[in-house]
Amino acid sequence: MRWEGRDVWVRSYPISVNAPMFERLARTAEVAEEEAALLRRRRQYMVVRVDRTDLSKNTLRGFKAFDVFLDRHPEFREDITFFALLQPTRQDVDEYVEYLAKIRDVVSHVNLKHGTPDWMPIDLRIESNINRAVAAYKHYDVLVVNPIFDGMNLIAKEAPLVNERDGVLILSENAGAHEELGAYAITINPFDVDAQAEALHQALTMPHDERAFRGQEIKRIVRENDVGKWLDAQQEDISRKRAADRRRSRRSGA
Repeated sequence: MRWEGRDVWVRSYPISVNAPMFERLARTAEVAEEEAALLRRRRQYMVVRVDRTDLSKNTLRGFKAFDVFLDRHPEFREDITFFALLQPTRQDVDEYVEYLAKIRDVVSHVNLKHGTPDWMPIDLRIESNINRAVAAYKHYDVLVVNPIFDGMNLIAKEAPLVNERDGVLILSENAGAHEELGAYAITINPFDVDAQAEALHQALTMPHDERAFRGQEIKRIVRENDVGKWLDAQQEDISRKRAADRRRSRRSGA
């Protein structure tokens, strides 16, 4: 396009992760220590979410969907844990403080409603701990990524990359990562709590060969479209733009 006498290019560059570096992190002793603690408490199934306590991340609906899931599928009670690692954000803003309080309230409601003396359905951690997050990534059966809107959401790429249990990704149609990964995730409308509850059941009862296929395809996409390719695409376009400008300049000079 032309703007104020200049030739302007507009391009989309979906950011990704440094796949080799993240895979190395998953093999560190620090992550292994967190894994050991996580696995000691693990039930048969584990649902995971790792997020900031940002309003756009849609955490409340995710927990409410888990509540509906337990109502509809009592056969999973005491055999499943929803492990949620949430990083506090913008706690100097009243709306974010209130949102975190609502998250705690919903978790308390679900745990009191469904829990037993020996089982807490939702294991909520309000903290930032990358080693614990990666340990959870490696061992989830279901990963919930249900933002209302998200430019990309790199957790949807990081976690499947290192997962070792053929875990299933539940992914909001409004996450930027959906364009690349949606074909191999279970797509959900982030506003539909009932549909998210059913997505949990679909993921947990999915045949193993389908789980494995979906997971391997997501790993392939993330490795092929890693952050190096993201940077190369920008540099290549910069080079092409400079070459085009030089050609335009020579034509104008002639």
